[in-house]
Amino acid sequence: MSDIEQFLSAPPIDLSLDDIRAALDKDPYAQQIHNPDEKMFPSGYDLKYRSAAVLIPIWREPESGELFVLLTKRALHMRNHPGQIAFPGGKHDPEDASIQYTALRETLEEVGLAPDCFDLLGELGEYCTLSGYCIKPIVAEMTRKSELSLCEEEVKSVHWVPLRHLLTPENYRFKTKKLDTNSHGYFEIEYQEIRIWGVTAGILFGLYQTLARHIR
Repeated sequence: MSDIEQFLSAPPIDLSLDDIRAALDKDPYAQQIHNPDEKMFPSGYDLKYRSAAVLIPIWREPESGELFVLLTKRALHMRNHPGQIAFPGGKHDPEDASIQYTALRETLEEVGLAPDCFDLLGELGEYCTLSGYCIKPIVAEMTRKSELSLCEEEVKSVHWVPLRHLLTPENYRFKTKKLDTNSHGYFEIEYQEIRIWGVTAGILFGLYQTLARHIR
């Protein structure tokens, strides 16, 4: 059974913030997240990769204790991936002090949440794309829920999705589509009115794999 088939039939996991921190602490040098295109586009991985980072912000609702993940919907006029659901993030600039700083800086620019709103819980392995980026996901707890200030040039809206929904594999589908003469494979998951797919769903797949590996 392939990694994808195993994931789609795996049980849901429900973790606390302390559980997530402990799991990520056990894996400080996390293995690269599997991208299904690695087999479908073997020559694509000869690219010279550029570094990027995203933040996975997790908010614990005080009354219920339920955990929610903040996602953005990219502005419709953007040149790349308009209207897609994404994590806050972007390219690593040479002047950035670290890849963690990149994720926090981009989050401030996109949704107005300052770095002091977050407590970093850990990191996932990189997710490398066929467009030439290696993306480092940084997982963080939101310690206070400040008012959002969206950058209208980049962000159309924000969405809070229950973490338990994103860590339930039966909610995912794996699809393929033709690009020229090749097949492109990707995960997809829906929540209410939004559709999460591509790189963002692939990173969520990596989050599940990393957490599940350390709770078994």
